[in-house]
This record gives sequence, C-alpha cells and structure tokens, in this order.
Amino acid sequence: MRREGLEEVLSRARELVTPSADEERRLRAVAAEVLRALSDCARGHGLSVEVEVEGSVAKGTWLPGDRDIDVFLLFDRRTSLEELRYWGLRLAREAARALGCGFEERYAEHPYLRLSYKGYEVDVVPSYRVESGDEVVTAVDRTRLHTRYVLSKADERLKVEVRLLKRFMKAVGVYGAEVKVGGFSGYLCELLVIHYGSFLGVLRAARGWRPWRVVVDPGGHYSEAERGKLRRAFKSPLVVIDPVDRTRNAAAAVTLQRFSEFVAASRAFLERPSLKFFIEEEVEPMSRGELEAELEERGTGLIALRFDVGELSPDVLWGQVHRTVRNVLNFLKQYKFEVVNWGAWSDDRSIAIVLLELSSLTLSPVELHSGPPVGSPEEPNFLRKYLGSAVAGPFIVDGKWYVLRRRKYADAVALLRERIHLAGLAKSLLKALREGRFRVYVNSEVAEASSDEGYRRYLRKWLLRRYHWLGEG
Repeated sequence: MRREGLEEVLSRARELVTPSADEERRLRAVAAEVLRALSDCARGHGLSVEVEVEGSVAKGTWLPGDRDIDVFLLFDRRTSLEELRYWGLRLAREAARALGCGFEERYAEHPYLRLSYKGYEVDVVPSYRVESGDEVVTAVDRTRLHTRYVLSKADERLKVEVRLLKRFMKAVGVYGAEVKVGGFSGYLCELLVIHYGSFLGVLRAARGWRPWRVVVDPGGHYSEAERGKLRRAFKSPLVVIDPVDRTRNAAAAVTLQRFSEFVAASRAFLERPSLKFFIEEEVEPMSRGELEAELEERGTGLIALRFDVGELSPDVLWGQVHRTVRNVLNFLKQYKFEVVNWGAWSDDRSIAIVLLELSSLTLSPVELHSGPPVGSPEEPNFLRKYLGSAVAGPFIVDGKWYVLRRRKYADAVALLRERIHLAGLAKSLLKALREGRFRVYVNSEVAEASSDEGYRRYLRKWLLRRYHWLGEG
C-alpha cells in the first residue's frame, strides 16, 4: 500500500478541519439569535449586562461538526456573586422561553444553563467583566481574556493549525480537559500552536517531551531560571503558563496518561504520516456472543460493577468514578487477585460501570503466608495465632516462620458482592450500593450491564486496548 507523504496528509487534513461556508453561516445565525434574545431580556429588566460569544466559536478555531456555542453574560464587578448567579439563570431561562427551546441546568463554579436550540448546545454562562487576570473573581472570568489573547496572536493560518491540532488530539483520544478525559483543552491547543508556530511545530516539540520536565511560557512571564522552579511548584506532567494569568497552569488538567499518549502519537505521526491520525476510530457495539468468544480465547474473567447514582454533573460523577476504580483495585490486590485490565464507562449523568478483567476470578483455597523471623518479638503471637488453625505449619524457611492458611475469599465475585462496602467507594457510589441501586455482572453478562450502544462500543475498545493510529506494524 502506498504511503502518503507528509504534505499530502496535511493537505487532506486541512480539508477535514475547515467548516463549510454553509455550516459557518448556520452557526453564526444561531449564535446571533441567542445573543439577541439574551440582550432583549437583559434590557427588559434594565440590566447593564454585555452578551458575548466566547470560546472556539469566537476565536474561529471550532471544528466541523461541533455543535457547541459558549455565550457569556458579562456583569459589572460590583455585582454580588449572589446577584450574578440569580440573574444569570433567570435571563437564560427567559431567553430559552423566548426562543422556544429546551434547557437544563448545569454546574461549574456556579450554575449555568445549557440551551438546546436548532441542533446546537448553547451554554449561557454568567461571569464578571474583567480586563486583566488580576481582576478575576471566578474561574470563568478568564474566558473572555483567553478569547482576546488568542485573537490578538492567531491569524487565519494559525487558526487552521489550531484546528489541525484539535482534530489530531480528538482522533488519538487526548482532547478535552474535563475530568472524564483528563486531556488537553481547546485553549491549551491554541496556546501550544501560538508558542510553537504550527501544528507540526507542536508535534516536533512534543516528541521530545518528558513528564514533569516541560515548562512552556507563551506570554514570557518567567526567566529560564524561574521556569525550573515552576516544574516543582505546579507538580504537573506538563506546565503551560497562562498568558493572561501567570499563576495558572493552563495544562493542569492533563494527566500523565494523556500526556504520554499524545507524545507517543506525535512520534508515530512524524515517523509515518497518515490521515488516520485525524479520523476517530469507529467501533461496532460488542454483543454478548462476541464477548463470550473473546473471554474463552483469553482465559480471563470479567466483572462489571454497575452503580445507578442518580443525577450528577459529569465532572463530579467522573471524579468519584476514578477514585472508586483506584480503591477497588487496591481492595482486590489486598486479597491477592490479579487485575490485568480495568476501566469505567458512564452515560455522564446517572450510571457508572466499573470494569475489571482478572487473570482468574478464583484462587486456590490455600495461600502461603509469611510470618516474623525466628526469635523476633512477634514470634509468640504468630505461633499462638496459627498453632492448630493453619492448614499446614507453622514451619521455618530461611529463618522465617510460615504457614499455609485458608484464604478469607478465594472467589472475587463473592468478595465484591459481600464486602465491596469496605472497598473505599466514593460518596454517590456508596449511596447507590446502600440503597440497592447496584449490581454485579460476570463474564458474558458484562455485555448487558447497559443497553446503551456507547457502552458496548466502549467495551470492545476497552478489551482490545490498541491504539488505532499504531497501524499494523
């Protein structure tokens, strides 16, 4: 098969990342209608509130197919936080009614409304009107400053380069600063392209990155000597100083996992350029029969723990899911079960499913247990505990006491069903357990832990665990 050259790949990728004139026109029209409705509502109440589009739409770095628009209600800094929250929600609700569209309340640092209008998701976010990072009251206040900074630095060529980087990151699975992903935000992509000058400039730099050793300072806030101290101060795999706020790491959300995946994908693309690095992998849902065949071939055991947690914001839900996964892994390790693969899926609203693949769901009934050295202060207690109760021993090997004893749990499923309340579940998952909104699925049953096709697509990807951009070797 003919290998494409770098310029050919980038030329085709630029076509993928450039919205059509019609798509651009539709998005601008929707944004204008929402702005008009919000402005009319604010005037109707005699409020001096500026209404602006922010984010990638305002900066011209959005991707084809994106259906998200960020609209900010900018209040004077003399407005109390209580008033800001009250009027932010009220104006958004009134605008939604005037537009005849649905909406739902979301939560970040404070509540905001997400409008569903003409196929677009429009976040209406109240914030303070600030002119510098020193004036920021809430975290979202920086957004307007971010928009201004990017527009001041990025010409039309750089905007295309940003779109290339975003599309690349989406395709390799590292795009998104939300807790679920732990990856690169859109703003971080923009900063990296501005700093390194192009999409390729970012990738060429990234292929040499090492975690906890990289400090990028697009605004030039710090000297070279000071940047060395910043690595220790921020304690992040990647540090990118926010040009509008020298105290903030714009890459704080990037986990070691996503950092490493981006570095590996950058190296792979530069070595073997291909359009597949810009196309998200399409995966078919996995059926119960396919899962059964896969497990028979692997010889492993599978467990799914489903929690119906009730309505939670995605970031809160995923924070609790990640914490629960870590604790359940440690819990199983304490009982000597070997977990070879783990992960989690959620509908981002009310369902969380923890997935565990074990080398075996059962262990031998007996285990070797080591005791204290011969003659040590702990020796009497050890002998008293196990004399007459051990399967074999106590006996001495190389100066230490040992016994063969029966395991407390030789079956991982029984352990989780009976004692998972001791595994360190996060708050909402523990509540679901106590209220009976919890179920354990085993082996081929795991395919039916949720009827959501997104879950069964995730299940296939999770089991295969191969990056599609690696190719066939």
